[in-house]
Amino acid sequence: MFTKAIPLGLGSLVALTLVAPTTWKATIAATDGSRLAGSAVVEPIGTDSTSATVKLTGAKAGSELAWHIHNGACGTKGPIVGPAGAYPAIRVGPDGGATSTAVLPMAPPTTGSYAVTVHKSTTDLTPVACGDLKADTSPPAPAPADTTRMRP
Repeated sequence: MFTKAIPLGLGSLVALTLVAPTTWKATIAATDGSRLAGSAVVEPIGTDSTSATVKLTGAKAGSELAWHIHNGACGTKGPIVGPAGAYPAIRVGPDGGATSTAVLPMAPPTTGSYAVTVHKSTTDLTPVACGDLKADTSPPAPAPADTTRMRP
């Protein structure tokens, strides 16, 4: 993050804080005839670790699926981001839904191309669903105004 002051006439300054995007989101879609669908969110935890959460529907009840974030877009088969062992298996519930969260020992990226890939099982790493991560560049919600200091 950095701050830049911009002169606005008669010596007044306005400080703008520019924040590089650190939250990434993906819509996960089925590949190769699977019925999986879902979403993923990647966001910072402090300054040196990242939380990655995947939520799925349409999986086979009771199955366990592997998943990873990869460098590059879906289908490019880029290397796994962070240690492969940091991604716990997705354990599918009786309704075909599942959620899994990985904690990666690194700050989230601020640029680049990444994808969340869901694999057929923990032993068969054939991709069955994928979603390209996109940086969330929407501005943070403004803090609530302090109305206790307002005067009529």
